[in-house]
Amino acid sequence: MKHYHFLYGLLLLALTLQVQKSFSQRSNFSVGAVPSYKTDGYGIQLNINHYHSTTDYMQVSLAAAFSKEKPNSGVEFPYEDYLFNLGYFTTILTSPKRGISFYFGGGPSVGYKYINDGGTEFAFDALEAESSFIYGGYASFEMDFFISDAFSLIIPINGYYHFNSDLNDSTLLLGAGLRYCLK
Repeated sequence: MKHYHFLYGLLLLALTLQVQKSFSQRSNFSVGAVPSYKTDGYGIQLNINHYHSTTDYMQVSLAAAFSKEKPNSGVEFPYEDYLFNLGYFTTILTSPKRGISFYFGGGPSVGYKYINDGGTEFAFDALEAESSFIYGGYASFEMDFFISDAFSLIIPINGYYHFNSDLNDSTLLLGAGLRYCLK
């Protein structure tokens, strides 16, 4: 009987250590919101970062970009990009005493391109484009300036390339926003 109590005690200790480790990882998360500029439009990006070391982090982000295509001076039509991105970032340069860090990273990007409010009829015959799912990749350069222990100003430059997009394969988003580090 004592043998079982000892094994249960070891099992309880192992589970307690794993639970403690999982709860301690919560301080390694941050969330951010970045309004962005895009050619002939604007966008917004929401992201969650998981810092698994002092120099690297994984990022999950949702981005939405709204713009107008102008194939000629007399015609324009709206289109929207809704993107889900997974990225790995590494530190390029950091100065902890000054509160500045520069990161570079990227990864796969999937989403949906919504063209001309869902319509396929255009006022001209030069373009054939349909709303569709898109896939590709993205690269990002982020500048992080610490405002306080919990908040920082982030300035990301995101470049997207989607292989199967009928309209604008590549997209560039420039933004500035806030990041909050969860404690």
